[in-house]
Amino acid sequence: MSEYILVTGGAGYIGSHTVVELINNGHKVVVVDNLVNSSYDSIARVEFIVKQSIPFFNIDLRDHDKLSEVFKAYKIKGVIHFAALKAVGESTKIPLDYYDNNVNGTISLLNVLKEHNVKTIVFSSSATVYGDVTRFGDDRYIPIPEECPLDPTNPYGRTKFVVEGILKDIHTSDPDNWKVAILRYFNPIGAHPSGLIGEDPLGIPNNLLPYLSQVAIGRRDKLSIFGNDYKSHDGTPIRDYIHVVDLAKGHIAALNYLHKLNESGLYREWNLGTGKGSTVFDIYHAFSKAVGKQLPYEVVGRRAGDVLDLTANPSRANKELGWKAELDIETACEDLWRWTTKNTHGFNVEGYSWKTFESDGNYGNRLHTFVNGDLTVALANHGALIQDINFDGDHIVNAYDNGDDYLLKSNPFFGTTVGRVANRIANGQFELNGKTYNLPKNENQNTLHGGLVGYDKENFLGPIVKKEKDVFIVEFLLVDPDGKNNFPGDVENIVRYFIDNKSIKIEYEARLLNDKVDATIINITNHSYFNLSGDATTDDTVVKLSYDNYLEVDAKTLLPTGNVIKHDRVDANKPITLSEDTFYDYCFVVDNDADAIDTRSHELKKVFEATHPRSHTKFVVSTTEPTYQFYTGVGVNTKGFVARSGFCVEPGRFVDAINNKKWAPQVILKKGEVYGSIIQYDLSKV
Repeated sequence: MSEYILVTGGAGYIGSHTVVELINNGHKVVVVDNLVNSSYDSIARVEFIVKQSIPFFNIDLRDHDKLSEVFKAYKIKGVIHFAALKAVGESTKIPLDYYDNNVNGTISLLNVLKEHNVKTIVFSSSATVYGDVTRFGDDRYIPIPEECPLDPTNPYGRTKFVVEGILKDIHTSDPDNWKVAILRYFNPIGAHPSGLIGEDPLGIPNNLLPYLSQVAIGRRDKLSIFGNDYKSHDGTPIRDYIHVVDLAKGHIAALNYLHKLNESGLYREWNLGTGKGSTVFDIYHAFSKAVGKQLPYEVVGRRAGDVLDLTANPSRANKELGWKAELDIETACEDLWRWTTKNTHGFNVEGYSWKTFESDGNYGNRLHTFVNGDLTVALANHGALIQDINFDGDHIVNAYDNGDDYLLKSNPFFGTTVGRVANRIANGQFELNGKTYNLPKNENQNTLHGGLVGYDKENFLGPIVKKEKDVFIVEFLLVDPDGKNNFPGDVENIVRYFIDNKSIKIEYEARLLNDKVDATIINITNHSYFNLSGDATTDDTVVKLSYDNYLEVDAKTLLPTGNVIKHDRVDANKPITLSEDTFYDYCFVVDNDADAIDTRSHELKKVFEATHPRSHTKFVVSTTEPTYQFYTGVGVNTKGFVARSGFCVEPGRFVDAINNKKWAPQVILKKGEVYGSIIQYDLSKV
């Protein structure tokens, strides 16, 4: 059974960055967070960064029974404990809440640890436990060493002080087994260099750089600098600012130090800081440089309680943990600005909301809703699927109303992404670079839509959501491992949705991640069932197919014969009215000579149009792909839906391309290449 590190408060600013570093260092992680002052979106983005799912539980640490269930489900070998209310100013107004959450939450956690014989913990403390070190009247404790007497001056700092005492007492009660690392850190700044995660303060920021970043993007008028008459080189106070990535790495160093102790216990405190003080103006100028302009500020009077210098002495951590801060304030400011410009309102995006979609509250499959004028689109992690398209009141796709039903065996691929190879592979077999691959057969003797566990049955990671010029950009990620359904190579798949007020564009991108193989095969598409009628079937829908040549297929196997011929019941752009007697399941050809693995630079061609006399919506499909499968849904028989309840338009590569010498280059993805394609749905009123 795999061993895990439990991270409490792992959805928070420092916690999320630490989860990244834990996974990058080979640890498996479970996150517990009650999301009171954090967002699950940070975990979704961490998953995107590390390219793997992370077990997450929305639990308050004071809920002993729910917390204990996590320890029963996972073999926890150690805990990094961040979970706490943390605003100094707020703590002076609601001190009881701070003591209840921070102290009682820790006691509950420790009781669960003791019950499950987990006795390794890294505690996120704070330099606030030192209080005002200038109270001694000299510089004996500047920079601040761990030996400095503790005297916190606010409820938040006192909760950290109390928890440190509890942890020391529990170690004293069992000194041979409890391994406790106390990490006191100073002023975390910056963000992950990817720009995907960073500090997302709720309300008015309490700290310098988050406030300054909001000034830079126009959310705040100016920065207030509290005093410029201190005895520093520019008159402003000195603090020790540490990049959050360095800080996260400090937690890994402490955890590794504890694990190396083997059978002996320990209680030990370490400062995590740079050892180099920077003034408020130093930070101001570094951030202004990152932004590219001087930002407005005003010097006002000193704040009560502010002191000249709070710089760490990190020599103990440098020597004992082998850890040292490596990133400077300029890098931190650049990373923060990248995070800010990509996420102007943190994890909040106007017009976007999400909720859990399955009855067990599984965070791995959430329903994401995007409202943009007359168009509302709902997407789910399961298959990166389209659950709803609502255009001016018309719902035009078949969908279940809950995530559980998408797991039904009778689900006919509603709305989902299909792959690794969409459509059929003859006899579940292909040859690539002299090697024969045998795939699971899930349709007669063929492999259909990727096999038994294709992309449609996986929860994609993310999404990363942005809004640029009134267009939502939604990005899902799936890593399909080598050998899954017997396909070769680890493949990274990205599904991007672009949603404006009248169209949905889907962009697919895939690449081999490593050198396990030189090539694999791939063909991805969307398998939505569309219905404009507002009725149980698509009867009376009027469709126009822009191309009338199709792949001739064998009537028994439904596999291409190799011939491209004109369909005897289709004339390009001539209307066809769907009815009970209508049946189509054909691959129509847009480009008979296509051989590109990435078609995204190709012309976006209109291939299909549909209207219905009872609907005021016209639906148009365009694509860069060389073919599209048109299917009238005669085989649908699932919960709430019957035959012909929706039609499919699936742009993609030629059916069974890998087994045809002419078409094979369309689906062979070689090392160093990128697979790509685009599908677009346009909606207009008629």
